[in-house]
Amino acid sequence: MDQYIMEAVLGPMMLLGAFGNLNVIVAVARKKVLRTKGAMLVFVLAISHFICNVSELKVLIFRLRFQSLTGRECFLYNVPYSFCVMFQSALFLSMALDLCFCIMLPIKHMLWPKKKYILIMCIMPTCFALIVFFLNFIFVTDENAPYCAFMLIRSPKKEVVSDSAMDDGVFEIISTSVVVCNIITFIITVVSVFRSTFYMMVIYIFSWMMSSICFRILFAYFENEQDIAPYMPFLAIITMPNFCQAYFVTYFRSPRFRKAYREHFHWLTCGCLYRDIMNQPETRAGESGSKPDSATNQQPPTETVVEKKQKDGGVKKTVRIYEGEAI
Repeated sequence: MDQYIMEAVLGPMMLLGAFGNLNVIVAVARKKVLRTKGAMLVFVLAISHFICNVSELKVLIFRLRFQSLTGRECFLYNVPYSFCVMFQSALFLSMALDLCFCIMLPIKHMLWPKKKYILIMCIMPTCFALIVFFLNFIFVTDENAPYCAFMLIRSPKKEVVSDSAMDDGVFEIISTSVVVCNIITFIITVVSVFRSTFYMMVIYIFSWMMSSICFRILFAYFENEQDIAPYMPFLAIITMPNFCQAYFVTYFRSPRFRKAYREHFHWLTCGCLYRDIMNQPETRAGESGSKPDSATNQQPPTETVVEKKQKDGGVKKTVRIYEGEAI
């Protein structure tokens, strides 16, 4: 595929993804009703995807993707992108665990302090991204890489005499860890139910699993990395939908997110679109046919009162749980 065609495809996708992720960030920041535990994880995910969108646009603008750079130069160009890609890969696993807790332990999931819970759920993705970052930093060399693409600045097969930029063993460790993370995420998600978070997992797992499998097949089939370059645009296109999905999934699956996004369009068009949107009440689950989950957390009218006796002083804490609500 010609580089101009690839840029014509990826450029609009990244712009659309950046716009969508920015909508998610602004919507959660504006509306307190959207700041559930699951939605806050989507908020963090949208931030990492927004950084990936901007980084990818920078690569397209400066046309760095297929330039012959040293491994160190390519690494420096891709620092924000590489960190966020690894972070979001592990964050999807945290989101799958959140969905599992929401279904298996609904009362405890609701009572856990929100800020501490989100911080704990983000520790594992952050550690994973930092480990990969430092592995790249330590093992990447100043030798020429045939092209600048994250996770591909590696050395060719040992029997081929060519430039090298990263040790094969390090590449295999990083690639395998991502695949294992995807498989665990898939298993946890399948055990859960078909909810909004489920669709985000499906898009993520499909795009990255397909990309990882294609990477391994290409590296096993071709002896010279130069021969892989013509196929790289197709692999890049496979992974791009992952960075554009948060906005669209939440728009179609959550009435409250949808209302927030329409308010944004109302402001951007100076009131021409969705003129009555500011006066509409918050939509509850069941009114639009969408299913609630930890990320949307709509509240139907029927409620149950649960009392929890706290350890300090024996004070009771009353919690209202709405029927059909995934907390």
